[in-house]
Amino acid sequence: MEKHYKSCFQILALSLLLTLLHLAGFAQKKNTTKAVAAKPASADTTMPRRYRVGLMAKAFGDSVVIRWAPNHAALFRQALKSGYLLTRRSFNENKKLQLDWQVTVQPWTSAEWQQHAGKNDTLAAACSQLVNGTNTPIGANEVITLDKILDQQNQNDLRMMLSLILADVTPRNARGMALGWVDKKVVKGASYIYYIVPLTDQRLYPVDPAGTTVMNERSNEQARMLPVKTSSGEHIVHLKWNRKMAENAFSSYFVERSDDGGKKFRRLTKRPWMQAPTSSLDDAIQYSDSVPQNYRPYKYRILGITPFGELVPSEIITASSLDRTPPPTVAKLHAKHVQGTLVKVSWDYPEQPKDLGGFVVAKGMSMDGPFTPLTTRPLTSNAREFLDTTALPHLPNYYRVVAIDTARNAGVGLPVYCLIKDLKGPSKPQGLQGYIDTTGFVRIVWDKNPEPDIYGYRVIAANAPDHVFTGKTNGYLALPAFNDTTTLNALTPKKYFRVIAYDKSYNPSEPSEILELKRPDVIRPVAPVLRNYVVSDTAVLISWVPSSSVDVSEQIVLRRGKATERWTEVARLDKNAASYADQSIKGRSDYGYALVAIDDSGLRSDISFPLNIKTPKVTPAAVDGLKAFVNPDKSVSLYWTYGVPNCRFVIYKAGSADDIASYDSVYDTSEYRDKRPQKGRAQYMVRVIYQDGMESGLSKPVEVEIK
Repeated sequence: MEKHYKSCFQILALSLLLTLLHLAGFAQKKNTTKAVAAKPASADTTMPRRYRVGLMAKAFGDSVVIRWAPNHAALFRQALKSGYLLTRRSFNENKKLQLDWQVTVQPWTSAEWQQHAGKNDTLAAACSQLVNGTNTPIGANEVITLDKILDQQNQNDLRMMLSLILADVTPRNARGMALGWVDKKVVKGASYIYYIVPLTDQRLYPVDPAGTTVMNERSNEQARMLPVKTSSGEHIVHLKWNRKMAENAFSSYFVERSDDGGKKFRRLTKRPWMQAPTSSLDDAIQYSDSVPQNYRPYKYRILGITPFGELVPSEIITASSLDRTPPPTVAKLHAKHVQGTLVKVSWDYPEQPKDLGGFVVAKGMSMDGPFTPLTTRPLTSNAREFLDTTALPHLPNYYRVVAIDTARNAGVGLPVYCLIKDLKGPSKPQGLQGYIDTTGFVRIVWDKNPEPDIYGYRVIAANAPDHVFTGKTNGYLALPAFNDTTTLNALTPKKYFRVIAYDKSYNPSEPSEILELKRPDVIRPVAPVLRNYVVSDTAVLISWVPSSSVDVSEQIVLRRGKATERWTEVARLDKNAASYADQSIKGRSDYGYALVAIDDSGLRSDISFPLNIKTPKVTPAAVDGLKAFVNPDKSVSLYWTYGVPNCRFVIYKAGSADDIASYDSVYDTSEYRDKRPQKGRAQYMVRVIYQDGMESGLSKPVEVEIK
């Protein structure tokens, strides 16, 4: 059986050698119990301890599982020989700390391992070999070198790392390797304090006792396995979960798969499995499973192993592998120019697989692409030719036919080149626009032609749209823009341009639409001439002779008060208007009128010779419809109408002696109430006073009798 133990240890060491680089102890694991300070074994506290032991415990109600681990391989090897002293204390009824028991924990011998494990328990065999086996010694006749010393140290590190991993699998393994203890003499609800210290020589291996406290109540909060994501390949399924979150709760894993829809799961990892990160940035754990059949659904679950030997299952997930084998490439690929932009692409496909889905024809401008598909959907599997209607004359035209299977795997072959003769010119240029400024500078721009084989442009011009257009450019313009100069002193007020595009075969396009540009107008129009006016107390009507210039677009009527005031714009009129009535005047005021003509270039004429007039005095109209009513309370209400706002109304009253006098006034209203009338007959009249002081005459009187 000793040989069996050694062979199991060798197999396990080889399988886990590259995955145990960051597992030196419990310092990197999440401690779910509260640590308790213990008195140091040595009085020297000034120097930091090189050796330490991590301790943690978990209550299960009927028992408490205690786990510990040294932080150094040398301490681990010495403690296997000397053992550990495990102490438990608790509080008595008087709430005083008492010693419950102390026990020396030694690793099991090979015979004890045989008693506690079956013959086929390979993990137990590996544990026994780890604690009872020896390193490969340096021969007596060998020269002791640094490499051999380091090899001994590496063997010790590997033994400790493997022991810590296997101790997490079951409490039995931990107990057998003196790395754990199961305390079954416990009371539910009680609190216990555990201490652990290795029984090594404190002078050579100074270690402070490690302590932890635990309440013996089974916790409902258990570690949860993280969500597992899947990805697929050819006959392979990848399972991934977060490394940084998982390593705080689990030290290794078992991976299980079900081939019957989840009824029965088979363990894929016979031993605890884990994966060391390939770099510090690797935050994912991935397990890859080879499966015999693509597209067959398999169910998986991951069992996380806690330091207390608990197996925490993940949610069951379903995944399947995919077909990643591309179909064969096409053979005898040809591309032939038919005419214009038509190219016929043909190919052979002698070895057609059963899962062939069709073909994709793509086109590019170089051997290396990029290639753009010419159809939105693949051609059928029976297709052997394709007609391209968008070939680019005199540009590189490379064609590639890709075979696609039902799993969308692509069989990509080499491209083929097609030479095309160009006999058709490009489309006519569009979007011409431009201007001629006051210096005679001409600027014309237009839209760039969409054809990729455009060589350049030529501009032709004429002084009338029905004249012969002649060339204005020497050679070809590379950009869709043209600069020129022209004279402004010409008999024709406009100039006309067209653009012709040429491709790389010097095929011309149809000339563009005619662009009409107007030469800037530098001559101001003739001013209008005032000829007559009519003045009333409400308006001034002026008439004039319009400007004789043919390019006049509008006329402006100007007005001012006194001759020293600035002109202000009163109205903008059509170019054919010859009169205007100004109704915004005031009586007994001086006004001056003039006109300005504006042509279609925005040039303004001189101000016409002014016309000065004086408006007559204006008497406001009296109120209309004055009525009076005697109210039941003997008061008198007056009502009237008046169309001008913001006026003051003065109420006049005449008694029996006919002595008319102002009686009261109101502002901006059309009613008045006399609350203090006297008995007898009375007459009422109203006068209007404007804001500028003008007064109307008295209204017609109304008479009432107050009894």
